[in-house]
Amino acid sequence: MSWRGRLRQVVGRRGFDHRAVVGGLWDEMGEKQFEFLVEQGLRPDHHFLDVGCGSLRGGIHFVRYLQPGHYCGLDIQQRLIDAGRGELEAAGVDPASARLIQDDAFRFGRFDQRFDYALAQSVFTHMPLNTIMRCLAEIERVMQPQGRFYATFFEHPGPRLNSEPLRQSETVTTHPDADPFHYDPDVFRWAVEGSTLDVTVIGDWQHPRNQKMLVFTKR
Repeated sequence: MSWRGRLRQVVGRRGFDHRAVVGGLWDEMGEKQFEFLVEQGLRPDHHFLDVGCGSLRGGIHFVRYLQPGHYCGLDIQQRLIDAGRGELEAAGVDPASARLIQDDAFRFGRFDQRFDYALAQSVFTHMPLNTIMRCLAEIERVMQPQGRFYATFFEHPGPRLNSEPLRQSETVTTHPDADPFHYDPDVFRWAVEGSTLDVTVIGDWQHPRNQKMLVFTKR
């Protein structure tokens, strides 16, 4: 049986479309986030943390690339993690190569690992600021010195007190106080003041729904 046939069996057993749940664009966005991180310097020997790994849309590429045990993924939904293991199986990748944890409070310390690279793809876009602050506090604890945490967000170009919804793409409208959220980039600079994290706005990275990219670097 082909890997696609095995995958259809997995989807049928789960009873939901795990590819649609994580936003669709399965092949495009899975490959895009992987290629971006490799361009940014990710090597097979690095330890990598996938924040909000979901059903491994990008994770399947990272697991193939990284040395066994160097991929760690955390998500709030156990059924998405289970579907991700199914994706690995269907693609002929040993699920034991990935370390996957269900957690609802960004407790990255549960991996007992320091990370060189981390990514939150389409995570901050669904979270209020105080939840983002918790994520940043926890990521600060587990990054290696000079480690880099990349995160996508929807940008609010200002003025800052404009509370109107913003059209980001044909399919996405964002809000200041509802999911999906948009943020003024200066909010992230404020968020890391007094910490060991520095933030740089990379901005456009050709995301099909206009998500922008940030990188937080651990001093």
